[in-house]
Amino acid sequence: MASKRALEPVFIASRDRWRVDVPASKAIGGKRVRIHFKTRQAARDYIDSLDGPTPAVAIDPRLAADADIARQRIETAGLDLTLAEVAARYVEAVALLAGSGTILDAAQAFRSSHNARIASIGMGEGIEAFFLAKDGLLRDATEKSYRYTLEKALAPLHGQTLADISAEALTAILGEKKPTARAMHLRNLRVFWGWASKEPRQWATMSAVNAIEFRKEAGEGDILILRPDEVKALLNSAEKWSSNAAVAFALSVFAGVRQAELQRLTWADVLPDHIEIGAKAAKKGRRRLIPVSATLRAWLAAHTPKDADKSDFIVGPNWREVSGAVRRLAGWKVEARILDNPPAPTRSEWPSNAPRHTCASVLVAIGEPLETLIFQFGHSGGHDLLRRNYVGRLTKKDALAILSIGPRGKKIRLVTAA
Repeated sequence: MASKRALEPVFIASRDRWRVDVPASKAIGGKRVRIHFKTRQAARDYIDSLDGPTPAVAIDPRLAADADIARQRIETAGLDLTLAEVAARYVEAVALLAGSGTILDAAQAFRSSHNARIASIGMGEGIEAFFLAKDGLLRDATEKSYRYTLEKALAPLHGQTLADISAEALTAILGEKKPTARAMHLRNLRVFWGWASKEPRQWATMSAVNAIEFRKEAGEGDILILRPDEVKALLNSAEKWSSNAAVAFALSVFAGVRQAELQRLTWADVLPDHIEIGAKAAKKGRRRLIPVSATLRAWLAAHTPKDADKSDFIVGPNWREVSGAVRRLAGWKVEARILDNPPAPTRSEWPSNAPRHTCASVLVAIGEPLETLIFQFGHSGGHDLLRRNYVGRLTKKDALAILSIGPRGKKIRLVTAA
């Protein structure tokens, strides 16, 4: 008859395990321990091992149990590694993390990045898909601008996968551009990248574009306006070119009409009391009305063609070249391809959107309410944008001097408050 064991495992229902209480006299290390096993037989085998030969190196039973659990997990995972190899690799991984997260965090981040790279496509292919999806939905000028950025400026990146393109790669290309061009390219890039990042595409994430940073140059981001003598020179040059050019620049300076909007206006949009910028003509796609001031009314009366058809556009398809010629003849350093012998410039480079910025600065200086200007100018930035950009740009004296500039050298008599 088999002798009864000195120790016997006890079933612990709350843990669904068999517990062995090893007294200090039998425990390695001389301290009492408790060890749990899944089965009674495993627990009894362990008890029997306590009465067996003493191993050459004493191992704490708890350590042995942990090692057995670890071994089982390695085998279940199908890893062809020893426990020692697993421990060595774990230590190396923790050292590389340097406290920046857990190994599980790192593995999940890698998996997410890996999946994104697999699901992504080449930038050139993504650009083709973008323009296919936007076919018929973009204005001609808008599509032309997008193509210039995506197909030309960023051509060096077409062979790379979208998910692999970094902020550094984008910055290296856009950083070489002048501030105005760079800002335009970045706006266009954001539109494309946002489209590529949305479901169901998810070919990229906005993190690469959001991380782009440029060191601003002195004066960059600040608007520039025209002074009274510059406005007079510009309008005089426009009058000498043609009546249509005179009306176009008057609308820009005295009504703040954007150049892109100007090219979509017809004579039917010019009414006695206001200029109507329809939804199809407006940059933001929202209709707005611009009051006709006494100064603008004088310019319209002097230069509106008597035989103008209401459906005719105010400016022709070559307005870009005409505008360049007028500004060059007024002294600015701009390209004028339609002039055979353009005069040497006597002024600096043309400030971007100068007529529109001048108009807003004039109206702010004479006390026009900001609420009125928000609607009139179609600004989405609200009061803060108007204050930041236009308050204090002109004195009231200079603003009135600009408003007094009439056609054919005449001076407009203004009615002002005492």
